[in-house]
Amino acid sequence: MAREWLLRGVNEEELWPRPKTEPPKTPKGWFENFWYHYKWHTIAVLAAAVVLSVLIAQIIRRDDPDYFIIFATEGYVPPSAAQKIEAELEKYGRDIDGDGKVEVQFDLISLSAGDYQMGSANRMKFAAHLSAFDSVFFIIDKPTYQKMIAVHEEGDFKFFAPIGAEVEGLEGDGRYWNWKNSELRKAAELELLPEDLYFGIRSISDTASKKVRDMHNQSIELIQAFLTRKPLKTGSTTVG
Repeated sequence: MAREWLLRGVNEEELWPRPKTEPPKTPKGWFENFWYHYKWHTIAVLAAAVVLSVLIAQIIRRDDPDYFIIFATEGYVPPSAAQKIEAELEKYGRDIDGDGKVEVQFDLISLSAGDYQMGSANRMKFAAHLSAFDSVFFIIDKPTYQKMIAVHEEGDFKFFAPIGAEVEGLEGDGRYWNWKNSELRKAAELELLPEDLYFGIRSISDTASKKVRDMHNQSIELIQAFLTRKPLKTGSTTVG
Protein backbone atom coordinates (compact mmCIF):
# COMPACT_ATOMS: atom_id res chain seq x y z
CA MET A 1 0.00 0.00 0.00
CA ALA A 2 2.80 2.39 0.90
CA ARG A 3 4.44 1.87 -2.49
CA GLU A 4 1.19 2.45 -4.36
CA TRP A 5 0.53 5.61 -2.34
CA LEU A 6 4.02 6.99 -3.10
CA LEU A 7 3.64 6.29 -6.81
CA ARG A 8 0.25 7.89 -7.26
CA GLY A 9 0.13 9.96 -10.45
CA VAL A 10 3.44 8.58 -11.72
CA ASN A 11 3.38 7.05 -15.19
CA GLU A 12 4.73 3.54 -15.09
CA GLU A 13 6.96 4.25 -18.13
CA GLU A 14 8.77 6.92 -16.13
CA LEU A 15 10.03 4.21 -13.80
CA TRP A 16 11.69 2.25 -16.56
CA PRO A 17 15.47 2.62 -16.70
CA ARG A 18 16.61 5.10 -19.35
CA PRO A 19 18.27 3.50 -22.37
CA LYS A 20 22.01 4.03 -22.55
CA THR A 21 23.13 6.71 -24.98
CA GLU A 22 25.07 5.14 -27.79
CA PRO A 23 28.51 6.66 -28.29
CA PRO A 24 29.21 8.29 -31.67
CA LYS A 25 30.23 5.72 -34.23
CA THR A 26 32.33 7.98 -36.50
CA PRO A 27 35.22 10.41 -35.88
CA LYS A 28 33.01 13.25 -37.10
CA GLY A 29 30.24 12.25 -34.72
CA TRP A 30 32.68 12.02 -31.84
CA PHE A 31 34.08 15.47 -32.60
CA GLU A 32 30.60 17.05 -32.88
CA ASN A 33 29.59 15.50 -29.56
CA PHE A 34 32.81 16.62 -27.89
CA TRP A 35 32.57 20.15 -29.34
CA TYR A 36 28.95 20.48 -28.21
CA HIS A 37 29.80 19.65 -24.59
CA TYR A 38 33.31 21.10 -24.27
CA LYS A 39 33.52 23.95 -26.80
CA TRP A 40 34.27 26.77 -24.35
CA HIS A 41 36.48 24.59 -22.18
CA THR A 42 38.58 23.77 -25.23
CA ILE A 43 38.82 27.40 -26.40
CA ALA A 44 39.85 28.53 -22.91
CA VAL A 45 42.55 25.87 -22.68
CA LEU A 46 43.84 26.73 -26.17
CA ALA A 47 43.98 30.44 -25.33
CA ALA A 48 45.88 29.79 -22.12
CA ALA A 49 48.28 27.41 -23.87
CA VAL A 50 49.00 29.90 -26.66
CA VAL A 51 49.74 32.80 -24.31
CA LEU A 52 51.83 30.54 -22.08
CA SER A 53 53.84 29.24 -25.05
CA VAL A 54 54.69 32.78 -26.14
CA LEU A 55 55.80 33.74 -22.63
CA ILE A 56 57.84 30.58 -22.16
CA ALA A 57 59.50 31.04 -25.57
CA GLN A 58 60.66 34.49 -24.50
CA ILE A 59 62.12 33.13 -21.26
CA ILE A 60 63.82 29.90 -22.32
CA ARG A 61 64.85 30.56 -25.90
CA ARG A 62 68.24 28.83 -25.79
CA ASP A 63 70.07 31.03 -28.27
CA ASP A 64 68.47 34.41 -28.69
CA PRO A 65 68.55 35.40 -32.37
CA ASP A 66 69.77 38.80 -33.45
CA TYR A 67 66.42 39.38 -35.15
CA PHE A 68 63.11 37.77 -34.14
CA ILE A 69 60.43 38.13 -36.83
CA ILE A 70 56.70 37.31 -36.86
CA PHE A 71 55.84 35.53 -40.12
CA ALA A 72 52.04 35.23 -40.33
CA THR A 73 50.06 34.01 -43.32
CA GLU A 74 46.67 32.48 -44.07
CA GLY A 75 48.26 29.31 -45.42
CA TYR A 76 51.08 26.97 -44.52
CA VAL A 77 54.69 28.08 -44.98
CA PRO A 78 57.09 25.17 -45.67
CA PRO A 79 60.17 25.16 -43.39
CA SER A 80 62.44 25.21 -46.45
CA ALA A 81 60.80 28.46 -47.62
CA ALA A 82 61.16 30.06 -44.20
CA GLN A 83 64.82 29.03 -44.02
CA LYS A 84 65.46 30.53 -47.46
CA ILE A 85 64.11 33.95 -46.42
CA GLU A 86 65.89 33.78 -43.05
CA ALA A 87 69.17 33.14 -44.88
CA GLU A 88 68.54 36.04 -47.26
CA LEU A 89 67.95 38.45 -44.37
CA GLU A 90 70.99 37.16 -42.49
CA LYS A 91 73.21 38.25 -45.40
CA TYR A 92 72.41 41.88 -44.57
CA GLY A 93 72.08 41.81 -40.78
CA ARG A 94 74.34 42.64 -37.88
CA ASP A 95 75.74 40.34 -35.19
CA ILE A 96 73.91 42.15 -32.41
CA ASP A 97 74.61 39.72 -29.57
CA GLY A 98 78.29 39.29 -30.48
CA ASP A 99 78.26 35.50 -30.76
CA GLY A 100 80.08 35.56 -34.09
CA LYS A 101 77.11 34.99 -36.41
CA VAL A 102 74.02 36.79 -37.68
CA GLU A 103 70.83 34.93 -36.77
CA VAL A 104 67.30 35.59 -37.98
CA GLN A 105 64.50 33.55 -36.45
CA PHE A 106 60.87 33.40 -37.56
CA ASP A 107 57.81 32.50 -35.57
CA LEU A 108 55.66 30.94 -38.29
CA ILE A 109 51.95 31.48 -37.67
CA SER A 110 49.31 29.94 -39.94
CA LEU A 111 45.92 31.64 -39.64
CA SER A 112 44.21 29.23 -42.03
CA ALA A 113 40.42 29.18 -41.81
CA GLY A 114 40.53 25.57 -43.03
CA ASP A 115 41.24 24.34 -39.50
CA TYR A 116 39.01 26.22 -37.06
CA GLN A 117 40.76 25.20 -33.86
CA MET A 118 44.29 25.68 -35.18
CA GLY A 119 43.32 28.97 -36.81
CA SER A 120 41.78 30.21 -33.55
CA ALA A 121 44.84 29.20 -31.55
CA ASN A 122 47.20 30.94 -33.97
CA ARG A 123 45.10 34.10 -34.04
CA MET A 124 45.42 34.17 -30.26
CA LYS A 125 49.16 33.62 -30.63
CA PHE A 126 49.41 36.51 -33.09
CA ALA A 127 47.48 38.73 -30.66
CA ALA A 128 49.77 37.64 -27.82
CA HIS A 129 52.82 38.75 -29.81
CA LEU A 130 51.20 42.12 -30.47
CA SER A 131 50.51 42.53 -26.77
CA ALA A 132 53.95 41.33 -25.63
CA PHE A 133 55.76 43.60 -28.14
CA ASP A 134 58.46 40.93 -28.44
CA SER A 135 58.98 41.72 -32.13
CA VAL A 136 58.45 44.73 -34.38
CA PHE A 137 59.45 43.07 -37.66
CA PHE A 138 56.50 41.45 -39.44
CA ILE A 139 56.19 39.46 -42.65
CA ILE A 140 52.51 38.94 -43.48
CA ASP A 141 50.40 38.12 -46.50
CA LYS A 142 47.68 40.40 -47.85
CA PRO A 143 44.68 38.67 -46.17
CA THR A 144 46.42 38.78 -42.78
CA TYR A 145 47.15 42.48 -43.20
CA GLN A 146 43.55 43.21 -44.15
CA LYS A 147 41.95 41.10 -41.39
CA MET A 148 44.38 41.53 -38.51
CA ILE A 149 46.08 44.89 -39.09
CA ALA A 150 44.30 47.32 -41.45
CA VAL A 151 40.96 47.11 -39.59
CA HIS A 152 42.61 48.68 -36.54
CA GLU A 153 44.23 51.60 -38.39
CA GLU A 154 42.40 54.88 -37.90
CA GLY A 155 43.25 58.47 -38.81
CA ASP A 156 46.94 59.15 -38.38
CA PHE A 157 47.61 55.80 -36.72
CA LYS A 158 49.39 53.34 -39.00
CA PHE A 159 50.62 49.95 -37.82
CA PHE A 160 53.80 50.07 -39.88
CA ALA A 161 56.43 52.79 -39.62
CA PRO A 162 57.94 54.40 -42.75
CA ILE A 163 60.80 52.23 -44.00
CA GLY A 164 62.85 55.19 -45.17
CA ALA A 165 64.37 53.68 -48.32
CA GLU A 166 63.84 54.53 -51.97
CA VAL A 167 63.26 51.11 -53.56
CA GLU A 168 60.73 49.47 -55.83
CA GLY A 169 57.88 47.57 -54.21
CA LEU A 170 57.08 49.93 -51.36
CA GLU A 171 53.36 50.27 -50.63
CA GLY A 172 51.17 51.89 -47.98
CA ASP A 173 52.86 55.28 -48.33
CA GLY A 174 56.26 53.64 -48.01
CA ARG A 175 55.40 51.78 -44.82
CA TYR A 176 55.83 48.21 -46.05
CA TRP A 177 57.51 46.38 -48.93
CA ASN A 178 55.63 43.95 -51.15
CA TRP A 179 57.87 41.24 -52.59
CA LYS A 180 55.47 40.62 -55.49
CA ASN A 181 57.80 41.69 -58.33
CA SER A 182 61.13 41.08 -56.59
CA GLU A 183 63.91 38.68 -57.55
CA LEU A 184 63.45 36.93 -54.21
CA ARG A 185 59.92 35.96 -55.19
CA LYS A 186 61.30 33.97 -58.15
CA ALA A 187 63.34 31.54 -56.02
CA ALA A 188 62.23 27.93 -56.52
CA GLU A 189 61.93 27.29 -52.78
CA LEU A 190 59.41 30.10 -52.48
CA GLU A 191 57.03 29.33 -55.32
CA LEU A 192 54.26 28.11 -52.96
CA LEU A 193 54.19 31.31 -50.92
CA PRO A 194 51.58 34.07 -51.48
CA GLU A 195 52.05 36.45 -54.39
CA ASP A 196 51.57 39.44 -52.08
CA LEU A 197 53.81 39.26 -49.03
CA TYR A 198 54.44 42.38 -46.96
CA PHE A 199 57.65 43.13 -45.02
CA GLY A 200 57.25 45.92 -42.48
CA ILE A 201 58.38 47.32 -39.14
CA ARG A 202 55.80 48.08 -36.47
CA SER A 203 55.37 51.67 -35.34
CA ILE A 204 56.31 52.52 -31.75
CA SER A 205 55.23 55.32 -29.44
CA ASP A 206 57.39 58.03 -27.92
CA THR A 207 57.00 56.33 -24.56
CA ALA A 208 58.32 52.94 -25.72
CA SER A 209 60.99 51.33 -23.55
CA LYS A 210 64.66 51.48 -24.49
CA LYS A 211 64.55 47.76 -25.33
CA VAL A 212 61.69 48.28 -27.79
CA ARG A 213 63.34 51.39 -29.30
CA ASP A 214 66.58 49.49 -29.83
CA MET A 215 64.71 46.57 -31.40
CA HIS A 216 62.83 49.00 -33.66
CA ASN A 217 66.02 50.76 -34.80
CA GLN A 218 67.77 47.45 -35.45
CA SER A 219 64.81 46.18 -37.47
CA ILE A 220 64.56 49.37 -39.56
CA GLU A 221 68.29 49.14 -40.19
CA LEU A 222 67.96 45.50 -41.30
CA ILE A 223 65.08 46.04 -43.71
CA GLN A 224 66.84 49.06 -45.25
CA ALA A 225 70.02 47.02 -45.75
CA PHE A 226 68.03 44.11 -47.18
CA LEU A 227 66.08 46.25 -49.64
CA THR A 228 69.08 48.31 -50.80
CA ARG A 229 71.38 45.26 -50.89
CA LYS A 230 73.93 46.92 -48.60
CA PRO A 231 75.04 44.53 -45.82
CA LEU A 232 75.50 46.08 -42.41
CA LYS A 233 78.91 46.29 -40.80
CA THR A 234 79.74 45.11 -37.30
CA GLY A 235 79.08 47.79 -34.74
CA SER A 236 76.28 49.68 -33.07
CA THR A 237 72.98 50.57 -34.66
CA THR A 238 72.97 53.99 -36.31
CA VAL A 239 69.29 54.41 -37.17
CA GLY A 240 67.11 56.85 -35.22
